[in-house]
Amino acid sequence: MEVISRSTRKIDERDKLLEYINIDSLEEYVVIEQDVVDVTVYRKNDDWRSTHYFLGDDIHFESINFDLSVEAIYERVQNEDVLEYLKEKAEENE
Repeated sequence: MEVISRSTRKIDERDKLLEYINIDSLEEYVVIEQDVVDVTVYRKNDDWRSTHYFLGDDIHFESINFDLSVEAIYERVQNEDVLEYLKEKAEENE
C-alpha cells in the first residue's frame, strides 16, 4: 500500500507501479490518495487494471481475503472530501 500526495503521485503511480507489478508474488497494489478520497487497487488477476473506490464503497482485498470500507481507511483524515461526506451523512440521519 502506498499513501500518495501531489508531490509523490508521479513516482507512486508510474515508477513504483511498474516495479511492483514485476514482483511475481505480488497479487495487489493499493494506492491511497491523501488529499482527496480515492483508493485505487491494481490486481494481478485483472491484468493490473485499476479499480477506484470512494466513500461509501467497500473494498475486498483478495490477496488476504479481507474487506474494508473506504470510510474506515479515511477515518482520521480531515480533507474536504471526508468532511463533506460526514456532513451529508449526518444530515441524512437527522
